[in-house]
Amino acid sequence: MPTQPSFLSRARQTLPKELKQFLQPFLDKAYETQTPIYLIGGCVRDLLLNKTSIDVDVVLEGTAAPLARAAARLYKAKLVSHPQFLTHTLLLRDGRHLDIATARTETYAEPAALPVVEPASLQEDLYRRDFSINAIALSLNESDFGHIWDPFGGLEDLASKKVRVLHAQSFKDDPTRIFRAARFAGRFGHELEWRTREWLTEAVALQLPGRLSGARLREELIPLLMEPDPRPSFRLLSQWGALSFLIPNLRWEKSHDAFFGQLIRQPEKECTLMLRLLVLLHAIPFSKAIGNLEHLMFPQKMIEQIEQALTFVARMKDGSLSFADMQKTTKRPLPQEVRAFIAKAVKVKALSPKKEMLVDWERFQDSAPCLSGRDVRDLGYKPGPVFTKIFDALRQARWEGKLRTREEEIRFLQHTFPITNGHFEIQILQHVQVFQIFMRNLRDRDIGDIQIVFFDQVQQQIQGTLKDLQ
Repeated sequence: MPTQPSFLSRARQTLPKELKQFLQPFLDKAYETQTPIYLIGGCVRDLLLNKTSIDVDVVLEGTAAPLARAAARLYKAKLVSHPQFLTHTLLLRDGRHLDIATARTETYAEPAALPVVEPASLQEDLYRRDFSINAIALSLNESDFGHIWDPFGGLEDLASKKVRVLHAQSFKDDPTRIFRAARFAGRFGHELEWRTREWLTEAVALQLPGRLSGARLREELIPLLMEPDPRPSFRLLSQWGALSFLIPNLRWEKSHDAFFGQLIRQPEKECTLMLRLLVLLHAIPFSKAIGNLEHLMFPQKMIEQIEQALTFVARMKDGSLSFADMQKTTKRPLPQEVRAFIAKAVKVKALSPKKEMLVDWERFQDSAPCLSGRDVRDLGYKPGPVFTKIFDALRQARWEGKLRTREEEIRFLQHTFPITNGHFEIQILQHVQVFQIFMRNLRDRDIGDIQIVFFDQVQQQIQGTLKDLQ
């Protein structure tokens, strides 16, 4: 018989030392005003599951605004307040958030509308929450510090791995809870409680998520994408028929599983939101994908970068990508996320580009010229528009396999872009400058002191010669 989780037998929960130290200055202020205060929601759930929670949520049975302002001064944090919802967020310097709210109740004028809130008791505040596993509070009061308040059976649902809403109208009041149900069930490996599943199915059939604004949908899509492994949550949304409310025309494909399987093996800092969006959108015609991002009100710069990436990928996929298209990436570089996306797309065969396109692209990545702008200038060319033509020509010649070494590039440059003023001195100047480039590169190598002195002397003689010629 399986052992029940230890938290089921607990009436109290000890706070981790670091969390208690973090909260203590704020608690001291709350004790001065004798305002009842509780840790609440997801951070309590994670604490019971021995998981780390970056954000901390506290609720006060009383007006939270004065204490929120005092806490902002104590922690030297930025305070963002939403008076209409009785909530306040402290943005701390280390990236953490401290959410401070007045205990409140919510009423909805119609399905999917934003709620009207009023101050209320702790129990009423817990009842308005999305799921029972998030409707657990932990007392931070001196009289019963650590006492667990669980009026709606959240502890039992945590133990039995169930996601359960608190009343029949929950998904109708707030259809964003459909996406949160998928996120929590996917993250913890939980199942929907049977009535919760029926009520969710009814809300989807009524198309209630379609009433949500683009901005509210975006705020649900981002945390879904940023899950350590987003695949289980998206699979659930696909099974429930709710995925298309987030992104119309989106179907969960095998390539999504393969793509995200690659991503979750990378360091977290490399798995950016933009890279995850590219993976999610890769199977949709790019024009529709861009329209979806605009509806979701993503930043315009991000939309433009994704449009550039998806256009590029579409041409690679259908075989129409030209050298000129690749050349544009040197003037308007593809973001690192796009390069990572292309590399992984090829690896999981999600793009299935024509072999010739793939070979051309990989060769283009290795076609940067050996010569630098300084080298070209030292060869007698004046900086200006001609430099763009020179480096475009060098890159194309390398891409075509005509050039491999620095010396070949110099000969190509002198032949293709001759300095045509007819003076013998210019020809001498170019030869001397070629030798100068050679010696500068040689000097960068690990050679003896005597050779260095010799090359310094020759360098001085060359510079004198150049002055005479010029």
